[in-house]
Amino acid sequence: MKRLILLAVLGLLTLPGTALAAKAKISPRAVTVSAAGAATVEVANPNRYALKGTAKVIVRARSVARRKVRLPKRSVTEVKLRFGRQAVTALRDAGGRATLKLALRRPGGRRTAARRTLTLRVPAAAPAPGGQPTPPASSRWAGRMGTEGPYDDFEFTVANGQMQITKAAMVPVSCFENGGSHRSALSFELFDAPGPWTIGTDGLVAKQGIAVNQLVSGGMRTINYKVTGASQQADKVTGTLGMSFSDSKYDVFTATITFINCAGSQSFEAVPAG
Repeated sequence: MKRLILLAVLGLLTLPGTALAAKAKISPRAVTVSAAGAATVEVANPNRYALKGTAKVIVRARSVARRKVRLPKRSVTEVKLRFGRQAVTALRDAGGRATLKLALRRPGGRRTAARRTLTLRVPAAAPAPGGQPTPPASSRWAGRMGTEGPYDDFEFTVANGQMQITKAAMVPVSCFENGGSHRSALSFELFDAPGPWTIGTDGLVAKQGIAVNQLVSGGMRTINYKVTGASQQADKVTGTLGMSFSDSKYDVFTATITFINCAGSQSFEAVPAG
């Protein structure tokens, strides 16, 4: 699927009048780093000529991997990267966030460059002596909603098996009218329940809050916040954040009440923030 996306971009960029100076395009998809430190990133060259140069991976202003690359004309090329033990550790400490930089040149022509910030999924840290997982260097964790994209959707700390949210996430919530016009609407609601939430135990908190969904009124209401399926490993915390609330509206012209039910949930992943 990701190759099809790059090929589609490649096709658009090779239209007449645009192929003479188009930049190489780096796939935005998350990349898995194998236990041996190998990873593959796809790069599209939309030009009518080949490009040669170097690929460099930067983590927190430090180069951790480098190799020569050649991109044939009008192609999608798999650029294979290799990370040593220290590079993998640096990636893990940075939450898997790194920047891939390409410095390229056409044969006998001008230089060009491309760059993209990527998410690299690194393997778990090796167990410490005695078979216990190596604890993270920090109690601070950076999370993302879903399984793709940067780890910057929310933040929390973990202490004594409890998760305390310090930067709230946004949860997708769908509202439906039970009656009336039977409308529906999607919104992203603030998960305004910092905790603490006990990892390994499902939790539910009901508190007053404000919802922004267009089908409900703007006043305070009871909102149910849930954390389910939370678990912790040495290098990852996973689980699901959920919300639900309701409303009702009275139509004076028809003397009827329309009830509105709202609910939503989203899985999350988090890595040590360093």
